[in-house]
Amino acid sequence: MDVRWTSAAVAVIGAVVAVASLVVTIVEGVRARRHTKFLAHHDHWWQRWSWIAERALSEAERDHDAAALMARAVLSRSWSTDDDRWMERALDDHEFQTENRRRKDTQRDR
Repeated sequence: MDVRWTSAAVAVIGAVVAVASLVVTIVEGVRARRHTKFLAHHDHWWQRWSWIAERALSEAERDHDAAALMARAVLSRSWSTDDDRWMERALDDHEFQTENRRRKDTQRDR
């Protein structure tokens, strides 16, 4: 094989490897960005609903009002998800069960 052909083949192989490396880097960068965005969303979701749940389960009526207001605010946003709606239903179910227990206890005390 001629030196020119060998040099050309090495140059083409080097270019193919460089392009493949670029593609892999871009794909990995997009994947890492999506993962980071998911983690940030999850972290913010957890912070919001932890705050709401703490107040919803508090003894103070004022905290209950704050939790209800914040839950409505979160659920009215365009970025709210099925997880947000699930969490709101879970808190409603808990509140309903707690109220039923209180009524039963009150009736027993009479």
